[in-house]
Amino acid sequence: MGEEKWEEAMKEEELKENVPVSVKIGKRTVLLIRTNGRIYAIGGKCSHYGASLNNGILLDHVLTCPWHNARFDITSGAVKSPPAADDLAQYEVKVENGMIMVRKVAFDMAQAASDKGKKAQKKEKICIIVGAGAAGSSAASTMRKEGFDGRIILLTEEEEFPYDRPNLSKDFLTGEVKREWMSLKPESFYSDMEIEILRNYKVIGIEVKEKKLTFAHETQMRYDKLLVATGGIPRTPSLPGTDYEGFFLLRSFADAESILSFLERSECAVIIGGGFIGLEAASALKKRGLEVHLVAPERVPMGRIFGATIGSRIRTEHEKNGVHLHLGTTPKEILKNGRRAKVVLSDQNRIDADIIIAGIGVVPAVGFLENSGLVQDGAIPVNGFLQSGNEDLFAAGDVATVPDSITGEKRRIEHWVEALRQGQHAARSMMGRKSDYSEVPFFWTHQYDLNVRYVGYSNSPDQVMERGDVEGDNFVCGFYEMGRLKAAAGIGRDGEIILLGEVLKAGINITQERFVDEGTDLRAVLMKSREHD
Repeated sequence: MGEEKWEEAMKEEELKENVPVSVKIGKRTVLLIRTNGRIYAIGGKCSHYGASLNNGILLDHVLTCPWHNARFDITSGAVKSPPAADDLAQYEVKVENGMIMVRKVAFDMAQAASDKGKKAQKKEKICIIVGAGAAGSSAASTMRKEGFDGRIILLTEEEEFPYDRPNLSKDFLTGEVKREWMSLKPESFYSDMEIEILRNYKVIGIEVKEKKLTFAHETQMRYDKLLVATGGIPRTPSLPGTDYEGFFLLRSFADAESILSFLERSECAVIIGGGFIGLEAASALKKRGLEVHLVAPERVPMGRIFGATIGSRIRTEHEKNGVHLHLGTTPKEILKNGRRAKVVLSDQNRIDADIIIAGIGVVPAVGFLENSGLVQDGAIPVNGFLQSGNEDLFAAGDVATVPDSITGEKRRIEHWVEALRQGQHAARSMMGRKSDYSEVPFFWTHQYDLNVRYVGYSNSPDQVMERGDVEGDNFVCGFYEMGRLKAAAGIGRDGEIILLGEVLKAGINITQERFVDEGTDLRAVLMKSREHD
């Protein structure tokens, strides 16, 4: 393969310190960054969803994507944390006659990681990962890329290879996204990395002392290290009539495909539940042109999570797009009505429906651990290493109750990015690289043209402070508990959400007065704290 040629990027004098600049070189987008007097060049599009990284936030040598907070090392293009899984291209840089010149580094780090994994197959130790969702798939690839030389076996109850689960209730449900676009990685990736994926494998029991798993098809398998990343099981509403053929839960790829098939002969939909699944599904079905009714017990959608201001903004967006909201009420019965159904509500209203989709939360999928002594309050409590009460059994994602690295408070969070990052951390812990999990939770929701970002963890805020222009959809809400900032959510201020995540991670408290003051420079607050450290 021939060596890449040097190509002109931009004038050196135009590249300012710590201000990323995106340039087009042929069909490539290259990001140039000058920091501490040195110039770096990496791929300019996030490897997760293709966001332009020139709008990202640079702290030290780490660049955070403005969309979903993936982080990259600008010196190498390497992924520092999910949701991105692939490293960015790396470019050599030189300056000639005042012009910055770049050429792509021929060395492929991803391929090198794959080669490293394949060459190191001693296969002495067996690591089994139960669950091929966000946490499980992230753990498997992290272990191999970072040098684990034993067998990695990834088990899933589903027929599918790991896929983008959050997109099921978003773009996939609109019918605009092709099935093949949903895969996190091509099948060849797992074979190249020698990650064994066993599909249609349902674990029904475990012998912790003997380190053995039992499967529904009556075989057993032993392990040296085990990661439980089984995710959640969707709740079914407790009401008569859920045996109606047009009633669906939405959790798996199979669920989504069944819904898509039924939508082809549907005109009217009823969504039960005003959380992420319900609201995102409502948005997707409106894009398909259906009449959509949403039933939820809350007066303000997602108000418990986002507070009244953002919750009301979400409600307005759905009303503006024609969704019929039945808030402060619950379904009592589903009555079959020929080829249709009627959903009877607690306020005595009756809604015609061709299709009914319920999204009222999940419970951790820990049934096979029932007699292990490792489950508490329906989940698996773990330490900062994501290690359970058994030293060889780890847990990550929806099933794990994790201690906060600053407060020690236990939390269990059902979000994709958190699961990806926990999976990555658990992988390193299983390899003996033990450090406390210190990530600050982050999630987002996309409904119509409205994007909301949330960072931190606040279970019961006693004060919500607002910063910015609420009417103009350019603001952040800060969630306080006993005077301490615990979380923040915003619309139109993605950069501030990233900075507030770093503020929370550093254990810095910003008073309510400083939070609402637009003159408070969040980057300066963070940098000052780091100087003191």
